[in-house]
Amino acid sequence: MSKYFFKPEFNNLSQGERLRFVRELRYMPKPYVAEHFQLGGDKPTDSIDKYERNAREPLPGRLQALADLYDVTINAIKRYDYIDPVDVIYYHMWEEELLPYSEFIVNIEALKDTYYTEDIIRGLEAWEEMREKRENGEISDQDYIEWKLHFDLDNTE
Repeated sequence: MSKYFFKPEFNNLSQGERLRFVRELRYMPKPYVAEHFQLGGDKPTDSIDKYERNAREPLPGRLQALADLYDVTINAIKRYDYIDPVDVIYYHMWEEELLPYSEFIVNIEALKDTYYTEDIIRGLEAWEEMREKRENGEISDQDYIEWKLHFDLDNTE
C-alpha cells in the first residue's frame, strides 16, 4: 500500500459525483477512461463528462464495466433507489464521506426486532465494526475507503 493517500474532495451524493470521486481516487484521467472504452468522436471524454455531471446515466453494462475498471462493487457507483433499505445504507456510507464529522448511529439491537433481513443487520454490524477500527487507528482512512468501495451488503458473513 502506498505511503501517501490522495482522497479527492467529495461534493455531493449523486451517482455522477461518486463516479468522479472513484475515478480520481484511482488516478484515472478522463482520457484514459475514454480510451479504455474506445470512445471516439470529436470529444471522446463526452460520455464520461455526462456521467459525472448526471446528464446521462450509464447503461447497466457500462456501469458494470466502470465498476470493473475502477475496482469497486457496482453498489458503490450505481444510482440509489431510496425505497430500498439496502440502497439507503450505501447512501449513508457515502454521506459519511461528504460530512466526515457527522455521526451516524444505528441501534442494531433494535433492528433485530423489526422486519429487516439478517443481511441488512449483518451489513450494518460490519460497517460499525470497520468504523470503530478506523476510529481506533487499527485501519487507515485509505483502508476504510477501500473497504466501503468493495463492500457488498448482499454477501456479508
